[in-house]
This record gives sequence, C-alpha cells and structure tokens, in this order.
Amino acid sequence: MDSDTSRAGIEGRILELGDRLVEVVAPAHFSNARVEAWIDWAGGKSDLATAILHYAYELAGKAQAQGLTKDLKTRTRFREAITEAMQLGVVAITPARAPLKVLEPGAAALERMTAAHRGREAAQAAAGLVSARLQAVMDAILRCDGDPEACADPARNTSLARAAEAARNAGAPDSAILDAIALARSGESAWICAPPPPAPATPFVALASEGPSLVRAAWATGRLIAATDAVQAAAIAESAALPTAGVELMGFWRDGAFDEAAFAATTRTASIAVGAEAEGGPAVLAVGGLGEWLVAHGFDYDSDDGRAAARNLFQLAHDAIQSLDIDLRLGLVNDPELALRLGVRLDGAPWSGPVTVAETADGETVRVLSEAAILGLKALDVDLAAAQAALLGSRSLAEAPAINIETLAARGFTSLEIEAAQAELPFARSLRDAFRVHVVGEGFVRDVLGVDGDQLAIPGFDVLAFAGFTDAEVAAAQAHVLGSDSLAQCDALTEDQRRVFRSAGEVPLEAQAAMLGTLAPALDVAPVLDAALPWAATLADVEAALSVSDLPVRVRRGAAPAALALEIPSVPELPARAQAVEEPVIQERIVERVIERERSRRKLPDRRKGYIQKAAVGGHKVYLHTGEYDDGELGEIFIDMHKEGAAFRSLMNNFAISVSLGLQHGVPLEEFVDAFVFTRFEPAGPVTGNDTVKSATSILDYIFRELGVSYLGRNDLASPDSAELNADGLGRGKADGVAAEEPEPQPASRFISRGFARGAAPDNLVFLPSAGRPAGPAVLAEAEVCAACGDIAVVRKGQALICETCGARAGRRADDQAG
Repeated sequence: MDSDTSRAGIEGRILELGDRLVEVVAPAHFSNARVEAWIDWAGGKSDLATAILHYAYELAGKAQAQGLTKDLKTRTRFREAITEAMQLGVVAITPARAPLKVLEPGAAALERMTAAHRGREAAQAAAGLVSARLQAVMDAILRCDGDPEACADPARNTSLARAAEAARNAGAPDSAILDAIALARSGESAWICAPPPPAPATPFVALASEGPSLVRAAWATGRLIAATDAVQAAAIAESAALPTAGVELMGFWRDGAFDEAAFAATTRTASIAVGAEAEGGPAVLAVGGLGEWLVAHGFDYDSDDGRAAARNLFQLAHDAIQSLDIDLRLGLVNDPELALRLGVRLDGAPWSGPVTVAETADGETVRVLSEAAILGLKALDVDLAAAQAALLGSRSLAEAPAINIETLAARGFTSLEIEAAQAELPFARSLRDAFRVHVVGEGFVRDVLGVDGDQLAIPGFDVLAFAGFTDAEVAAAQAHVLGSDSLAQCDALTEDQRRVFRSAGEVPLEAQAAMLGTLAPALDVAPVLDAALPWAATLADVEAALSVSDLPVRVRRGAAPAALALEIPSVPELPARAQAVEEPVIQERIVERVIERERSRRKLPDRRKGYIQKAAVGGHKVYLHTGEYDDGELGEIFIDMHKEGAAFRSLMNNFAISVSLGLQHGVPLEEFVDAFVFTRFEPAGPVTGNDTVKSATSILDYIFRELGVSYLGRNDLASPDSAELNADGLGRGKADGVAAEEPEPQPASRFISRGFARGAAPDNLVFLPSAGRPAGPAVLAEAEVCAACGDIAVVRKGQALICETCGARAGRRADDQAG
C-alpha cells in the first residue's frame, strides 16, 4: 500500500453520535474520531462538504475585502483550493480564542493556582459521591411499599436509615438529606445535581525562575508553561489566542515522494485563509506531522540529518508565506482540537509509532501499519513483509512457539475452543484477551480445566496461566501471533534503522529539545517543549524536565492507571492516655461491637442441606430451593418457575445467582430482606402452599418474606391467617364452644432429609408441639431420648436427667460425669 492508495477515495459512512445516527461523506482514511471532530467544527452538521463549501465562500469574501485576492479569478481559485484542502483534511482552521493567562511573579500566584486546581478535583470527586448517596436516600423511600409516613421515617425504614447514614459519612449535610426525603415524599424520583466544572486544561504561563513553587505547580496541575522571561511569556500567551491554520505534511506525498511545490502552494492558500479569518489581525500557521514526515523519509528524529531536514522544511514554509501581505507567524502549537481534525500533532514531537488502527465496515477496530511506516520502510529498503509480520503478527496459532494448536490440544483444548480464540485474534490487544473465559466458554474452563467458581469470580481470570503456560511462553507466542507496537526487536532492521522508527515514548526528552532548538530560528513564535512524564514522576523528575532546555517547557504527568488501588493496612488502636489529674468516674456504657467480615467468598460445602418450598403466588407456581452452610446459615437460593416466559425465568434464575454470590461474600440476609420485601409487581396476590406467608405483593416479596421468616425469625413478615385477603380482613377466629385442635407430634423425618443424613436419624425421633413456638419451620431443640419410652421429654433436674413422660431416671449426663 502506498500513500496515494491509502488516501484515495471519499466514502459514505454511518456514525453513532451521542444522541443520534448520522450518515456522513468523508475521506476513506479518516478515523471515526476524526470525522466526529469535523462534525463538531461544523456545528453538528453531518453534511461536511456543504459546511466546508459555505465556509470557503465566507473566507473568499473576507479575503477580497482585505485585498488578499486581487480579482475574481484569483478569488475563485482560492475558494476552490481551500475547499479541496479542507475536504481532504490537509488544512484545518480554528478561530481566535481567549489568550492564556500570565501569572504575576512570585510564589503566591503559583500556590493559589495549585490550590484552586486541587480544590476543583476534590469538589468533583465529592460532588459525585454525595449525589449518589442522596439518590440512594430517595430510592430507599421510593422502593418502600407501605405507609408513606413509615417509609419516610429513618426510625421505621431500615434501608432509609442506612442510606442516610452513608450520605452523612460522604459529607452531605443533614439539610440535604432532609431535602432528599422531602423530594421523594412529593413523588420526585431523581436527585438532580450538576457537578462542578472539571479543572480546565488551558495552561498558564509563568516564569521559569520561580523555583520550587513552579516545580510544585507544574507537578500538581500539568498546566504550567515555564517561559524564560516576561517578554517570551507574553508572546506565548498572545499567540495561543490567535486564529490558527494547520497544514498536514503527509497529505503531499505523490508517487512515493514528497511534493514540495504542492506543499508550498497549499501553505500559501492556508495562510490567506487564516489571514482572512483574522480580518487584518495577526494569525498563526502551524505545520503538523513532523515526526511522521521524518520517518517517511527514513530520517532518525535524533540525528543531525533529521534536524537539518526539518529545518529546511520549515524554511520552505517560511519562504512560502513571505510574499503575502499578512501578519502571519509561523510556529508550533499544541491544539488538541486542531490536531484531531488533521490527524497529526502540530508541536514538532516525534511520531506516535508504526502501528495505527483502522475500522472495518462493521465497526470493528483492527491494527494496521501507518502510512508513514510503509513509506519509511520502503525508503530504507527494508523487507516490508518481515516488518509487517513483526508488527502485526501472523494472526494464527498454527506455528506459534510454545502456545499453538498442538500444545493447546495437549492441555485439553478442543477444536471448538481453539477456533473461538483464533476468531478473536484480529481484535485482541493481547493473547490472554483471546483466551478469556467468555471466549472459550465457562463450561470448558469448569469441566475440562477444573476451574472452580471462586477462581472464575476473579476479574480478568487468566485461562492460559491456569492451563500451565508461563509468562515467557505467553510473551513468545504473543509476539509471533499479534506482533508488537515497536520495531526495536525486529531482526529485519539494523540498529540504525530501528532508531528511525522510535516513537515518542522511546525518543529521549533531550532529543526533542534539540529538534525544537534547531527549528526555533525559522519560527516566529518560540516553540514549547511538551515533556510527557509517567504518572509516578516525582518532584525531582519534574525539576529535571524543566531544566532540560532553554526553551519554554510544559511538563505533564500521565493519567493514573485505571486499576490503581491503594492498599491501606489496618491500623491498631492507640493506647489510651493515662489520666493523672482526676480520679476516673466509673459510668455504665453500652459498647457496640462491630465485626467487619473479610470480603472473600465463603465456599459452601459440597454436600449441603436446605429445603424446597413449593408455593403459588397469584396462581403462578414458584419453587424455592435453599442451600445452607454446616452452621445452618443460608448460603444460596434457586428460584424455579413454570409456565412462564423464557426471559422472565432466566431473569429470576440470574437474580438468584446474584443473591447467592452476595450471601457467600458476606452480605447479610437482612439486607436482601429489607431491600426486596414490599416490592410490587405482577404476579401478586394470594399465596397457596406456604404455611406462613399467605399473600405477597410480588414474587420477590414472597421469596424474601419466606426467607426472613425461616432464617431470621422475622415473624412480622408472616401472615398465618389464611383469610388475610378477605374483604373484612378479620379472619375466621375460633368457633364458639369448640376447642382448638391440639397439634400432633410430627416425625423427625418430615424435617430432616434421610438422604442428607444417610439414614443416621433415628426412626423413633419426633418433634413435639410447642405452644410457645412461633410459626415457621420447626426447630429441633437439644434433647435426650428416653431409653424406657423413646420420648424426648427428658429434662435436667439437679445432676440427673428425668423423663417427664414415664418418670424414668436416666442418671447424670456424660459430660457432667467427665467434669
């Protein structure tokens, strides 16, 4: 692929914007992000051709009014030239903006800027957390289906009390919590709060001589340009506000060579356009894509030849605009919006690397060689196929080292899993991504590899590592299959050739300073060295970057890693200070002991007990299965429904799984009960088949009523009166003169699974009725079986055990005798 074919053609495409789908016509080599940047420039209009044409007519009129075009023919040629250049994306223009702020000398201004920046960041984080907590306060009321007064009272609504306490701990004042309660009571459903504006990215200009205050401000904000003196600081601030035209260098390659004449002509056209935009005032012309241009010629960015070539290029641009009667300044700019529309940086930095991304017709993103990389490889007479294989990989597992079809099959992978991973390779960023659980299948990793549920719950579980492949084997296979973003290890290139293809992260900061220093004499505005440091850079690193050159410097640290998490160890309580002045006053205190559970999954035993409850809610059958730990605590639930839609059944099944995971990770059952009882949706109504819950407002209401009664003793959730839903609501009561039937003893086999106990429960074990026993599942109290009559009515009197049924004396308990 050469430059001409890579840029050939205008195509139509459909873009998904934030609020709509649009059909747009744009150059085929534009990425979707670049097209969206042009749509934003056009005020949201998707007809870019018409928007650019209208803008060209406007510029032509301004140019004629200022005398920049002499006659109708010249004006027509200018309009056609600027229209074509903008539609091809080789020229872009931004209007005038507000100038940068120059801080007054002294440490005080720098410290105020640093404090304001930190304040905005803290306000952003705090506002988001407080808003979420206040929304939870409203939700706790809106989800409550009971007496409105009780739902809005933290003393009677447990969920509301917890949400209010969390909001207070997050920093919300009690007045805001009460406002949230009032809004929810009035029927509002959302806590509307506009977050504070983020910290602006617009830089400040300060003097480099400010010392430690400058270093701290640059380290904290990343927005500081350190200028050498006040005159230079004022020039930088003024130039950043001027109308700016950018010209992309890579758009002028013709038949494998750079067309200097076309570049000079387009530079003059862009100069007239930005001069017309400035309406007689000063303007800036910037040349973009220097790093790519050097690579395409085969020049090392950090070499004398590369610096000389760049100086000649900028001198060519400088000479092209000298004949124009325009107050125009040639410079390098750091304008993210302009850079996005042109597709290249305009600050003279090294290129981003040999690999870029392209989007397929169905919207998938794939890695491809950049235009500059292809031209540079040809210029240096490097084997293109070998370089492409090193950068993009073979995209096949067939002949990969260490991890290939044969080694995978030996570890249990079948053709089904291997083909699934193979199909994922064109879109994967790493080999591990192609073997994620969702790609090869959860059933395979469970049944064949033997991964248990606890391991699958780990985010980003590494299937290849579990299968026994080492990091070195994965790295070797990945380099063969997916390639690399760098040619540093490609054997097809010599050491000098590898230096040509170094990206911005591989070129030292001193080399970038040397390049800008070489270009400075050809520029009308002092270039600013953009020093990009890692997020973990220290104050000493920032100070060293600020002193690397006599040029103006802006130091920026990278963003913190998305997975960054600070591990804070538990701090032991400090010993109390001794009171030496007064005698301590002994007072009674109520001490609440808070036990924090470890956030790890508590695995259920492989053979577990529980029960199955069959019921019908509003005529819809529901089967509730429970699983318990050895101590009787609930650990899992299963919900089965029949004659319902597949989607509804699947939702209930997955809901049960999520509740089970919560229980196994330490979420108290009380939380689930408080959250889901009184929820209202169909099916609802009378409940049949359950001896404690006789009505429910929804399936979830029934399930968590049943669990609350059975496992928490929440008899307030039970409705033992079978006529609760009668019109009078009074039930049946007792018949006059008819004694209530006494409950009969029940065999233990009704409540204990013979299969679970493997026949260990005695056949003569029964449960006796207890008048004081609350409604709900029977509970087997600790008791002894009488050897004489087989009853369990054995009580302890003194040191002896006596059966209250037959009076037999069983003697002392074994544990008492042992004591």
